[in-house]
Parts: sequence; structure tokens; C-alpha cells
Amino acid sequence: MPNFSDNPDDWDSYHTLVDSCPAAIALDFAVGEHAPIEARPGLLAVLIHMNEPGEHGMGDGVDPEALRHVEQQIVYAFEAKIDALFVGRVRSQGVWQLYFYTAETPDIEATATELLSGFSGWKQDIHVRTDPDWEMYFELLFPDRERLQWMRNRKFCEALAAEGDPLVFPRRIDHYAYFATAADRQSFIDAIVLDEYEVEELAEDPEENDLGFQIQFFRSDNIELESIHELVMKLVELADNYDGMYDDWETTLMVPKIDSDSLPN
Repeated sequence: MPNFSDNPDDWDSYHTLVDSCPAAIALDFAVGEHAPIEARPGLLAVLIHMNEPGEHGMGDGVDPEALRHVEQQIVYAFEAKIDALFVGRVRSQGVWQLYFYTAETPDIEATATELLSGFSGWKQDIHVRTDPDWEMYFELLFPDRERLQWMRNRKFCEALAAEGDPLVFPRRIDHYAYFATAADRQSFIDAIVLDEYEVEELAEDPEENDLGFQIQFFRSDNIELESIHELVMKLVELADNYDGMYDDWETTLMVPKIDSDSLPN
């Protein structure tokens, strides 16, 4: 079985509220594409209580840096000794929470407890229970739709910025959406043209897809993260209104040209 957590590119993190308290959540998105994994119905949670939780319960002082190192060591030990799959972390309310999925074996809690005994300096708790549907992964760790869209938008903007795009230039942005019927799609078109979007292409494949009526449309807009996220969420909600699904967006890289005459000799 692949060890999904070995690929750092499939991990991401976001901030949210858990029980009305600030929380930072990191998770392995790659494993979600295969979950629930029938061979790993057991949930193993390791709770490490921070010594200095700070005002907001997120950790102050040396706790965060030290616990990242401890986390790496625990993950390595659990993967090697009990074949545990590390899927995510929650940092909130003064507790550093690590979540693993495992095969169900009678000695797994005792083995995990023994492995943890080598990491002193923080109060620790272990919880083991059956979670065959991976409810913890999908209901606690996995972001809601808007936060997931925010993460996608952020990744795209960060990728453009890494290539030298300052993100301040309005440019054409292409969007994609899918609908169950041609009538729903037409209602969506009637709504977006009022906002000065233009339709680029329509495609249909209703026999192969429940949402077989596709539209590609575009408009010139600001690409900065806050702006593009607000724009995209309006389109998400609009597609919902017509029983459709907003898919995603794309645009072109815009890197300012440097005037060679302005360069120092």
C-alpha cells in the first residue's frame, strides 16, 4: 500500500475554528482520493498538550518548533513499527493532535503507548477507536467547500507569483462550469452575461456525465487573491442556483518587461 504522506506536495494547511476556538489544520489530500481505505479502519489519535499554549491556544515559546520535530519522530516511529498512516494534524486549544489510520490489531494501543514513552517533556494522551468510514478525516480535517476553494485559489496565485507575476494586472480569466440540462446552463448564461462575462465555448456529453452540459466563459478581472476568491465564490453560488457545479478557473502569466535602458551599467 502506498505511503501517501511521503509526498509533501500533497499536504496543505489552513486556519479555521474548532469548537469556536482558533485552529490550524494540516492534512494529506492525496489519501483522501482513496479514502476510506478498507484495510485501515482504525483511528489512532495522539494528543500532545502544549506547555505554553498561549492566549489563543496555538502555542507560544519553543512549543511549536519543538513539537514539529517531535511530530516527525512520532510519525516515523508509528509508520515503521505499526504501519500507521499519518493523515493530518490539528493545533488548537493548547493541544497538538496527530491523526493516523491503522489496521485493527489487539495490541496497537499498547504498542503506540510504548513508542510514545520515548518522547518526554509534554503530557500525552492516546485514543484508539474504529472509524471505518473515516469520519474524522472528512468531518474534522477536511476543509469545507469555501476553504477548499480558497486553498486552490491561493495555490494558483502563489504559482503565478513564483514566476514573477505581480498579480496586480487585470487580465482575461477563463472559468468552467457544468450543468445537468441545457436549460439550467442557459439560465446560468443569462445571469452571467448581465455581469459582462462572455461565453467562449459550449460542450455537451449528457450520456457520459450527470453534469454533461459544459460552459467555458471569461471576463477581464483582477487576479489578486482576495479579489479572485470573492469573484469565484459568487460563481460557485450562482452555479448552485441552477443545479450546476462551478469547476475552476485559469489565466495567463503576466510578467512585467524590464527596460534594459534602466538597468545599471
